[in-house]
Amino acid sequence: MKTKDSTKQILSFIIKEKSQGNQFQELNVQMKIMMKGINVKGILEDRISEEIAAVLTEKLKEIAKEFEVDLQKMEV
Repeated sequence: MKTKDSTKQILSFIIKEKSQGNQFQELNVQMKIMMKGINVKGILEDRISEEIAAVLTEKLKEIAKEFEVDLQKMEV
């Protein structure tokens, strides 16, 4: 799997876990992630390079920990 794909997968998983299907919460979680310097829209629309994806993946793992999202539950 390419780094960009796993970055997008991790981001989507964090949003899904934190929002629990609530659309308002989904936007809220995206906003919180954006405030941490992550271009959510760029990742979701696949507009990032592989090099940047590697850095963003590490940042998203830190955010997941902070948001208490267990990435071990993520389907690969």
